Amino acid sequence: MDPDAEQLCDALWLARWTRSADAADAPPDPGPLLAPPVVGPPVRPVPLPPGATRVPVPEQPEAPAARRVALYPLPSGQGSGVHGAGRARALPVGVPAAPVLPAPLELQRALRPLQGYRSPATPLRSELDEVATAEVSARAGGLILPVRRYLSRRDARLQLVLDASSSMRVWGRLFAELAQIFSRLGAFSDVQVSHLHQGPDGGPAVSRSADPHGAPLHAADRLSDPTGRRIVVLVSDCAGPLWHSGHAHRLLHHLSRQGPVAVLQPLPQRMWNRTRLPVTFGGLSRGDTLGGGAVLRVRTASGTSAEARRGALAVPVLPPEPVALGSWARLLSGAGPVPGAVGWVRADQPAAPAARPDRRRTPLERVSRFSAGASPAAARLAVYLAATPLCLPVMQLVQRTMLPGSGPSELAEVLVGGLVTRARADHGEDGSQWYDIDPEVREALLSRLGRDEAMLVLKHCSEYIEQHFGKGGPNFPALALAQLGDDGPGRPHPHASGAEPTYAGDNGGDGGAAPVPQPFAEVAARILERFMPLPEQFATYDGRTNVAISAERPTHHAVVRARALLARFDAEGMVQDVIDAVQLLRGATEQERPAGADPELWGEYARCTLRLWEVQGGAALLREATRAAERAAAPPHALRERAVLARVLHAAATDARRRGDRSGALDLLRRADREYAVACAAPGLDEEEALRLTLERVASLETQWRLGGDSALLQSAVGMLEAFADAWPDRSERPAELLLAHGRALLRLSQVTADQVQARLYAEQSARSLRRGLDSGPEQDTAESVRDRVRVLIDLVDALLSAGGPLDEAQARTDEALGRVREQAQRAALLVRAGRVALARYAESGEPPELHGAADRFAQAAHWMSRDAPAHADVLAEWGSVLLRLATLEPAHRRQDRLSRAIRVLRDCRMETPAGSPRVAHRLLLLGQALMLRYQARGDRVDLREAEHLFGLAAADAEDPLLAARCRLELGQAQFEAFQSLGRAARLDVAVDAFRAAAESSRRAEEEAETERRRQEAVELAAQAHHWRGMSFEAAGRPRAARDAYAAARAQWDRLPDDRLATGDPTARQTAQRLADLE
Repeated sequence: MDPDAEQLCDALWLARWTRSADAADAPPDPGPLLAPPVVGPPVRPVPLPPGATRVPVPEQPEAPAARRVALYPLPSGQGSGVHGAGRARALPVGVPAAPVLPAPLELQRALRPLQGYRSPATPLRSELDEVATAEVSARAGGLILPVRRYLSRRDARLQLVLDASSSMRVWGRLFAELAQIFSRLGAFSDVQVSHLHQGPDGGPAVSRSADPHGAPLHAADRLSDPTGRRIVVLVSDCAGPLWHSGHAHRLLHHLSRQGPVAVLQPLPQRMWNRTRLPVTFGGLSRGDTLGGGAVLRVRTASGTSAEARRGALAVPVLPPEPVALGSWARLLSGAGPVPGAVGWVRADQPAAPAARPDRRRTPLERVSRFSAGASPAAARLAVYLAATPLCLPVMQLVQRTMLPGSGPSELAEVLVGGLVTRARADHGEDGSQWYDIDPEVREALLSRLGRDEAMLVLKHCSEYIEQHFGKGGPNFPALALAQLGDDGPGRPHPHASGAEPTYAGDNGGDGGAAPVPQPFAEVAARILERFMPLPEQFATYDGRTNVAISAERPTHHAVVRARALLARFDAEGMVQDVIDAVQLLRGATEQERPAGADPELWGEYARCTLRLWEVQGGAALLREATRAAERAAAPPHALRERAVLARVLHAAATDARRRGDRSGALDLLRRADREYAVACAAPGLDEEEALRLTLERVASLETQWRLGGDSALLQSAVGMLEAFADAWPDRSERPAELLLAHGRALLRLSQVTADQVQARLYAEQSARSLRRGLDSGPEQDTAESVRDRVRVLIDLVDALLSAGGPLDEAQARTDEALGRVREQAQRAALLVRAGRVALARYAESGEPPELHGAADRFAQAAHWMSRDAPAHADVLAEWGSVLLRLATLEPAHRRQDRLSRAIRVLRDCRMETPAGSPRVAHRLLLLGQALMLRYQARGDRVDLREAEHLFGLAAADAEDPLLAARCRLELGQAQFEAFQSLGRAARLDVAVDAFRAAAESSRRAEEEAETERRRQEAVELAAQAHHWRGMSFEAAGRPRAARDAYAAARAQWDRLPDDRLATGDPTARQTAQRLADLE
């Protein structure tokens, strides 16, 4: 630097107000308020009074290089800059805020039908119609007469209004996210945002700010639009002063007479009828006239509502969920009646009576009342929030990380459930809302949450912030605090109530004893250093937690003896060794004083008891193992024993699943996953132990997926394995177990992924990992090793089939496994894979011998597999399907035997498929198709009647709309065939109804299609259904109706790409020919 005279003077003046990094806070100066201080160079020592001497201060050892930073909520009134007291330093940083809506993309997808909304007003835009202009000008003899056509797309406007009452402050982020979603929708020409306030006269007023003094207030008439182009969406909990006075009802009644209006209610649905806008559920439809385009018609189970007869208007009330908003969007776009909830508003709405005072409940009564009526997710969220600072952005962050599937309604349950109250202190500069909680309420909630589980909340929040730091999006302010005093790095004193946060130095003096709030996250210092420049004192932090580790104690002699007995059991298989180990440890724990002081002893006791339960079974042994594991994991430093508790919980979940308690099993598995997470993060784990714990946790996640069907668990498992593999020291020598687990998880993920392209990518990655795991693992000739290798080969063949090849490798791997297999069940599974490989070869080559080979393989698999096995019905279904395809390839005089065999196989398959299974409909469809083929070959009407009956059952049982469309199409064809056979005109009427139902199911399947392939299949089925409907009308002598049906079929054919191959009759060419014949 080369400062001039003025800059030097500025620097000297500024030096008067700076302090050194080690100086204590001085008492506040009574003079004028100055700018917040910043860290500068050290200043000269403060002069001592006369006669005083300096006491030498012993040098403190330097803290080790720290690696993590504790984050704290920004207190109210805190300015920017570096704050601190003594050796504590706090730096304001921007922390990524968690989204309020759990699935914004799904919400935007549900609102897409709004792109088809057309307001009843005359469009404002027009364009030149070139075709009409040319035609009119030609008729006028060359005189140019321009013809314009109106453009009604994106002609509507959207007005988003947020109720700015005090109870709605928590939903500001929700309102902003909704505004962003509607703006990106592309359905409106303009999206405006307003806030609804209570005016000085008590009536409604609007402004551009949530603060009533932040922007001018205007009359609520600004929301009106007599043209009817504006859609008004009011976000409100319907509990503010405008609702109690009735002004909000009267405003909605006025707006509803001009255009569509809806209320978006963030509270849970079961609380809606406690608000000032109770709801009625029914079927909703729009008015048909131009003036009634915004009028709703409500049809309830009991007929017309009494409110409608009294002159009230219906206003849709919507939760912020994709299903409800999608139904509302379809309602506005004119898709027909939709189910929904409405509130009734009147032009003369009276004010609500004054509420009666209620007695003050005790803290325990408030917790009990909340727990009795809250949803499970809200009850769990309240427990998590009891361990965090009650600052609104932090509460939303905890909700998104710990309960990612929950939404705004669960947070609303906690906020209005009587557990917390709004803090009386002023808000900070960021406007973050703080909440108070009674200490007894907090203690009652924390009794359901262990200390280590509270640390898990901290861990998940930290991971979320590290993943999203510096990546854009909304942020909220926090303080990155490092305290290097006697209490350890980054661990200030806990804040007692969370109501009025204070920081060291706020009160002057030394500031060493001032309390600060507990941290809500710990972030690696490199994350902060990467995205923002830090002062020097923030460069390093210590990431170790301030947990008091107990002194090293020798291993208990009972533990040593029990481990020897367990090793002898593993070698010799004598159950008495395990019994002796359990009895030895049971006696040692009973004699221990104080009880629970040795976690290693209790952990070994739980492990041996669990091993004995695996051998003998029994609920008493499992309960004993659970109690011992919980006692072992109780001390804060017993991190390794958490793995034992996780294993016991996993075993308890397996037992609950065997007893049919799926819900209980899922809860136990979630607890086990939390314990695995803590155990995997324990310091000092060697590579083998860390690998074993990771594989056990992945197995637990896969079991959760099988029970709950959440594919996100599989994605978590894959990400966990990939992160572990990346951290392995020698990447070329990764363990075979890690590669095989990664391949199996990717295979399961590919099987549940709807996107075919993404599923194939997952399958290809799975095949690579399984192949590398097979090649790197040692080959042994023991029965167990052969069984494991065959199991991996089966997974590899499945991955190759899902990836589309190479089929030669799949065939070679299948033959290799068949040459090694020794168990009957595995041989049957391999024969099924061999049949699928042959079927894939037939799909590539079209050679009938491949199809014959597939049928033979499936027949052998059915022979080797036990009829009591659950997979036997699946094998019969695949075998019958192949036999049915073979029958269609053979001439009519030779297909009798093949069809009869296919029908026998499919009948057995139907008998073995349990009622209520989702596979019933497809198997009934296959059997019906086989019977129709035999009817066409033999002309036996019994087959026709049975096929018609089976198609009807399949259509009724089908849950997939695409499968239901196929079943109804086959049903209509059978009924049309019955008309031709019997000559009864009544059969044509039921056939037309079946074809119409098939077209409707196809339309629903197209709306719900997740891939382009399914969408095209649905469109093709709709075209074929309309074609068959036209044929039925022709047979009934109704040419005009037939022409309309063929026109509808042609419209569907036109929506398909030209290069798409037809899957069967009728085709687009046949539809065009029929239509041409009728015209």
